[in-house]
Amino acid sequence: MKLSVTTTTPVVGEAFVITAPDETSNNFFQWAGPGQYGSNNSNKVDISAAKYSDRGWYYCSKSNTDCNSVVRDSVYIDVQLKQETPPCTLTNNYISCSNIPDVNLTSITQDFDPTFNGVAVYGDGTFGYPSFRVLFNSYNGNTEPIDGTYNTTNALLFDVTQEYNDVSVSFLYSNIFFHCHPSQKLYVTHVNGKIQVSFCNMVFSSGSATTTTCSGKMTEQ
Repeated sequence: MKLSVTTTTPVVGEAFVITAPDETSNNFFQWAGPGQYGSNNSNKVDISAAKYSDRGWYYCSKSNTDCNSVVRDSVYIDVQLKQETPPCTLTNNYISCSNIPDVNLTSITQDFDPTFNGVAVYGDGTFGYPSFRVLFNSYNGNTEPIDGTYNTTNALLFDVTQEYNDVSVSFLYSNIFFHCHPSQKLYVTHVNGKIQVSFCNMVFSSGSATTTTCSGKMTEQ
C-alpha cells in the first residue's frame, strides 16, 4: 500500500488530503496522527483548514476480511506558518499608539519569562513610556520562535489546546496594564539571527476599558 497526498507542506489555513488505495471491497482503514487524531471511517484524511498542530506523522493500517491481510504506510505532513509582511509602514524599534505617547525603544531583548514559563520579547524605552512584551505560547518550551504569522490571544496563560503560533502582546503604561484583543496578526522574522516582531493597528484594552491602537516593530539587540 502506498499513501498519496495532495501536499506534504500545506500552509496554515490550507487544505490537504491523504488517501489510501481502496481498490477492493471489504477493506477496513484505521488512521492515527498528531495529537489525538484517529479515524476508521474511510480511506482518507481530509483536513479543510490545516493548523500547525496538524503537523506530524500520519499512519494508516488497511486490513481486508476476505484475504485476512494487513498492510501499512505513513506520511509526514510538514505544516508551515504563513509568511506575510506587515501591511503598514513601520520604523524599527519605534511604536506609535493612539491615546498614549509614542515610544522610541532603547532596549529590545529576548528571554525566557519564568513567571509565564514562555519565551518573551521585551521592548523598553525611557522611564515613563510604555513597556511592551510579546509572550509566545509557553507550551512551545524555551525554544527560538520560528518565522511566520502569529495570532494574538486575549489570555496571558496558555493551555494545551492552543496553537504553536498563538501569542500574547501587552504593555504597561502609567501602572495601567494593557492587553491585546484576540485574532490579530503578529509578524515574526529574524534579521542577522536576531528576532524581529511587528504589528499593525493592534488593538489593546486595559481593565478600565480604555482602548488604544498601536503599530510597531521591535528587533532584538
